[in-house]
Amino acid sequence: MSKGALKKLSAIAAALVVLSLLVLLSIQSINKSLKISKLDMSISTELSYKEKRAASASRMSAVRIVSMSTDGAGMSSMSGTYLTAMGHYYVLTVMHGLAGPCELTKVMVEDQYYECIKYITVDSVHDYAIMEVEKIDSRTPISIILDTPSLRPSVTKRISVLSNVYYTGFPNTMGPFTVRGHIMGSDAFGSKNIYILSYAWMGASGSGVFNEDSKLIGYVIALDVGKTEYGVQILENVVMVGRSSNIDWTPLFKDFYE
Repeated sequence: MSKGALKKLSAIAAALVVLSLLVLLSIQSINKSLKISKLDMSISTELSYKEKRAASASRMSAVRIVSMSTDGAGMSSMSGTYLTAMGHYYVLTVMHGLAGPCELTKVMVEDQYYECIKYITVDSVHDYAIMEVEKIDSRTPISIILDTPSLRPSVTKRISVLSNVYYTGFPNTMGPFTVRGHIMGSDAFGSKNIYILSYAWMGASGSGVFNEDSKLIGYVIALDVGKTEYGVQILENVVMVGRSSNIDWTPLFKDFYE
């Protein structure tokens, strides 16, 4: 058999392995989406099953992050979302909340701290950060391959004005608090940020925002600010959300492609 034919067979075999993996992940995702986590039975019974599922996905992936500056003079508290891809675990949060290096940043879940292994991406343009973390047994990670818009384009189409969204965060270092809201619209160009009518406060930044299909469509960045004759007014019910479709996930798959 020629070298060209062998290379072609190897490429086909590799493609079949990847396809099999995606099918397996799809089956796991479908099975997971058909049930609500047994660890989170505090969700209102008055919600529809679809709403309960989205709220559960939000609650069971929510974490708090504490970051300290190298000189010890500054410390920040923010929210994040626990994720997984290719057997590794990550947390998505906001870049502006990181006060110091990875070794001085901890993930906090139910009064237990988990180590930041390394910063994968710190993006100042879209204000997000991705860090690799230890496995967190008490949380259910969101699949980056199956449940984010950049890898599942159909998810992006579900971002519609007045559609319901859900997020869980740690505003004012309290929580986890789960909040429901709806999409008001997008920025002027419709590509960078989404605006939702909901509630947030300092510490909620970094919270993952989910649609009714339990898909991660964005992350809380900040509150809107308006000007009045008396000065600047914080609008705590107008929340700016960064789009998940603007996140570059490729660094997480670097080892797989190389």
